[in-house]
Amino acid sequence: MKINLLPLIVAAIIPLYGFSEEKATDSKNITIIQGQSTADGKSQLAERLLEECIVSLPDAETVEPIVSSQSQFLKEINGDPSKNDFVKTFSASLEINYMIHQKVLIVVTTNAIQGQEPVMKVMEKNLQQTKRFVSDAADGDLYAGRSRRQYYFSTPEGAKKDVQKRAAAWIKQQAAIICPK
Repeated sequence: MKINLLPLIVAAIIPLYGFSEEKATDSKNITIIQGQSTADGKSQLAERLLEECIVSLPDAETVEPIVSSQSQFLKEINGDPSKNDFVKTFSASLEINYMIHQKVLIVVTTNAIQGQEPVMKVMEKNLQQTKRFVSDAADGDLYAGRSRRQYYFSTPEGAKKDVQKRAAAWIKQQAAIICPK
């Protein structure tokens, strides 16, 4: 017959070291046996977005795109098998700069043995953003090739119209998140 002496030994040692099952009501130093802690004294910073809105956007008609051109050798232009030539093609790009307003909650927590409430602060900031648009050649008026047809813009006006149309659509979509005045 084996007797397990471990509960008897633990019961005999606990009174010797003054441990009890009562909870401490003041901040006494307590020794924990076989405990793990991440109390390294380091602070952690977390940012939570509370609100975000766009301060202002330009009018779609006032933005002017940048047009670029290049010369390309195209085969079977617009489906004509005998028409192979160098053609000047165009593309356009447009950048819209705007400001967003953010309200964020900053939370600083510290890993310490002695409990400490996190520090919380609401901050407001304005950030400049840029949205870039590029004309899509798939909407072009010129194409080349038979089985793998490629589209191009043959005029700078076509490329400008396409990129302005894309930018105007994006600006209209953002109207819902404009900051109230």
